[in-house]
Amino acid sequence: MPGNDSALSKGSAAWKLGKLRAVAARAKGRISLRKTLALLALAVGCAAPASAQPTTGMAALQYYVGTWSCTAGPIGSPPSTATATYTIDSGVMREWVVVPPQGKMTNPYVLSIATTYDAKNGRYVEALLDNTASWSVSFAQPWTGNTEQWMDQSTSTGTLHHGQTVRTNQNSFTFTDYPTATSTQADFQGTCNRSS
Repeated sequence: MPGNDSALSKGSAAWKLGKLRAVAARAKGRISLRKTLALLALAVGCAAPASAQPTTGMAALQYYVGTWSCTAGPIGSPPSTATATYTIDSGVMREWVVVPPQGKMTNPYVLSIATTYDAKNGRYVEALLDNTASWSVSFAQPWTGNTEQWMDQSTSTGTLHHGQTVRTNQNSFTFTDYPTATSTQADFQGTCNRSS
């Protein structure tokens, strides 16, 4: 975000609202807001409730349609707040995440994510772009139950991440991001609750 040191790489994110982080510094090696929002986006984009029957394609993404209030941040740091809005039209889920200025942020952070189902290859594809010109492309295999797994395929930073989103119920989901494609220790987490 302009005026803030930030970088993001999605663990899809793929959830992937990627990650809500107010002051993430690339130069300082800290987890970025973009990474946080990307994970949130990935997480939000493709999970199914535990009580629901398995669905594939765009039907599995209907869960997210609406507006969500989210809190997220690097593990061990105070979380930031954001609003995520999801719509589905013509086979594409669009997610718009806005993190208002908070903490040391001087400008809002905005993240746009588009997710669709690639029936030919049997996977979900997500493209993320934020207002700092950071981007990522991630894939997720269809899931059963309430957990989705996202893996970066390409990012603006060259570092691939992975993420997990869990639908805890019809009105809440959590997301977790990992700093590399093979990491087992998370570095970012968040929760979103349906607000409309």
